[in-house]
Amino acid sequence: MKTGVDELLELLKKIDKIALTDAAQQLGISSSLLQSWVDFLVEEEVVGIEYKFTKPIIYLNKAPETKEVRVKKEAEVSFQAYKDDFKTRAAQKSIPAEKISFLWQEHVKAALNRRKDFFFREAKKRNLANINYLWQTYNAHLVSS
Repeated sequence: MKTGVDELLELLKKIDKIALTDAAQQLGISSSLLQSWVDFLVEEEVVGIEYKFTKPIIYLNKAPETKEVRVKKEAEVSFQAYKDDFKTRAAQKSIPAEKISFLWQEHVKAALNRRKDFFFREAKKRNLANINYLWQTYNAHLVSS
């Protein structure tokens, strides 16, 4: 079963661009009904609209190229992989091995301090007990890792 919107999308797949009134005529519907469909599809970024003077021209938006999402990639990186990367980059900068461990711990402590308020706020929202103890345990675990 096809809807009118499905028919509109099929038409736009065949034709690069078409005047809204011409599309309404080809689909056998009123321009005002088609305009309401187009308004919704423009909001959803499925269809685009441009104007030649006062004449609305509609077209199908091209699907965006598939891109590897950097956020997803970063989320998949484990803590150990992040630490190994840190050590590798430090070694490439000719930082002595004994200093790299110290720098890693300082880096982790600084990152934790930036997140401390968030940690406490979220723990309070969840009504967790012994928040200070949880924070210290979390810190100790990450710094020693």
